[in-house]
Amino acid sequence: MLRHALPAAFVLAALSPPSIAADLTCNGLVPAGARFICSGFEPNWALALTCDGQTASATFIDAFSGADIVETTGSVTFASEDPWTLSTSHGIAGTIASTPTGCTDESDAVRDFTLTPTAVPGLSGPFFPFCCRME
Repeated sequence: MLRHALPAAFVLAALSPPSIAADLTCNGLVPAGARFICSGFEPNWALALTCDGQTASATFIDAFSGADIVETTGSVTFASEDPWTLSTSHGIAGTIASTPTGCTDESDAVRDFTLTPTAVPGLSGPFFPFCCRME
C-alpha cells in the first residue's frame, strides 16, 4: 500500500485558525498602526485616520483658517463600509470609496481611494472629491 505524505505546510495551514481581515484593520479600511490620509487642496486641509487595534481615530488638519497648521485629534464613526460613509467629532462628513488607480492627486500621484466630503468645519460647499493614501 502506497501512502502519500501531506506537506507539512499544508497540515499547519489546515490546523491554523483562519485570518479575518476585520481583525487586522479598523472598519476594513485602515490597517493597525497605519495612517490613512486624505488631503484637500485649495483650500488646504486633510483628514487623517489612524488605527490602534480595533479603534479608529481621526485628526483634522486645518491649514486654511490661520497662519499655522492646526491638527485636532477626535473620533470617527462609520455608518457603512466599502464605500465608507463617515462622520467625525470635528464636523467632517463624507464617503471614502475604493477607486484602485482611479484618483490622481495634484502632484500627479495615482491613489487607490477617493474621499467625497459633504461637510467640513469652516468651509462651505460645493465640495469636490480628492485622493487618499496610506502612510
